[in-house]
Amino acid sequence: MRKPELGRAARLRRACNSGYFTLYAGFPSTKKQELRLALGARAGTAPVRNKAKRMARETFRLNRHQLPVGIEILISAKKGIGALSRRDMRGQILDLFKYAYRLSPPSSSEAVRPDDTSEHR
Repeated sequence: MRKPELGRAARLRRACNSGYFTLYAGFPSTKKQELRLALGARAGTAPVRNKAKRMARETFRLNRHQLPVGIEILISAKKGIGALSRRDMRGQILDLFKYAYRLSPPSSSEAVRPDDTSEHR
């Protein structure tokens, strides 16, 4: 990812942290959901960073229906992600996605909320 894109992506966002990951969520006017990953060399060796990227992409793909339409997500990793198991890594990323869903403004949130029991969608 080029530097200007990363700066633009992290500006004017809402952020949440887990033990090893930081998620920045933005809600532009587009209807496309987007995932961006920023894992620098400090996060670990190349195999560790690639594993984290695969986990993030897979978790995003499997839980895309639970995220609001038009959300733009940037995930960055902190030092030491190599110590996490696959289950822990997936769990932290999934928790961040759930938190990002709660941060979404009501007008841009067209996905069905988990606590919504209404019949019409």
